Amino acid sequence: MELTGELKNLSIYLPKLSTMRTKKNDDGPPLLVRDKQELKDQIQKRIKLGEEILAVPVTNNQERAQAWAEFRAWDNLNHEIIISAFDVRQHPHSYQYEYKPNFDLAYLGYGNRKQKNFEEIVEDEKNAVRQQLKKLELFHEKIDLQHSAPALAKSVTAPDSIKDLKKILNRFHKVAQKLRERHDERETIIIKDEYDVQDLLYGLLQIDFDDVRSEDYSPSSGGANSRIDFVLKLLGILLEVKMTSEKLTDKKLSEELYIDIARYKEYPNVKDLVIFIYDKGDYVRNKAGLIRDLEKQSTANFKVTVVVNPH
Repeated sequence: MELTGELKNLSIYLPKLSTMRTKKNDDGPPLLVRDKQELKDQIQKRIKLGEEILAVPVTNNQERAQAWAEFRAWDNLNHEIIISAFDVRQHPHSYQYEYKPNFDLAYLGYGNRKQKNFEEIVEDEKNAVRQQLKKLELFHEKIDLQHSAPALAKSVTAPDSIKDLKKILNRFHKVAQKLRERHDERETIIIKDEYDVQDLLYGLLQIDFDDVRSEDYSPSSGGANSRIDFVLKLLGILLEVKMTSEKLTDKKLSEELYIDIARYKEYPNVKDLVIFIYDKGDYVRNKAGLIRDLEKQSTANFKVTVVVNPH
């Protein structure tokens, strides 16, 4: 559990000031400026982290002070994430989540009630964590009900996304070669099989794409299904990765991909399939023919794009 420095990184969650508007009474509800699924995934991680904070045992004042500091850092960042998820800084979701301590006069030493002991104070502070966890879970449930800002809808349908993806794939072999040459012969990643390709490619995809999901399943067909290597969900793009070998050359490769393409066409809310064939050993003899045959499987609503690298 690592919270140190969290609050220093708030800027990555905050929208540009130019996207924020001043809330007026007739402006309508606040609008999301974050992708809903991305926000839900982030909030789910914050919930898990809060549960970890709650589970830490507190047996002395030093542990209590550390636990409370971690809670406040976690809580403050949650609040900023919720604020910055919308196009205005002041909105009901921010107010509903905001931590509001319950001041107990007896706890502060006023009145005739008995002052709370260490265990009671710890329990009160644990209850504060539970309270904020419940609020965070409630916000998570409401995300799908929120209206998105028009600019967000425009940004997730960028027409250059396939072009950007092809650029990465066409340079993959050069990157893999450069990784072999490290200072002082330090350890590096050597591309030996398809899993190595996926690991390096996953890192490269982060350059241009914010929401990259690995290893999802396509809908079943005839009692079977295919594992999709990567899904760019916001853009409606599937990415299938193959690495050729002595056992996976032209014929077997094309047979597997024809089956996969048929299954992937049933995947919901997807308009593009990009197939990346890493042909490090030059096993594909007729690269242009393979690309042409696979891309012919495109339909009006489902485009197949094939990249073979090295060319």
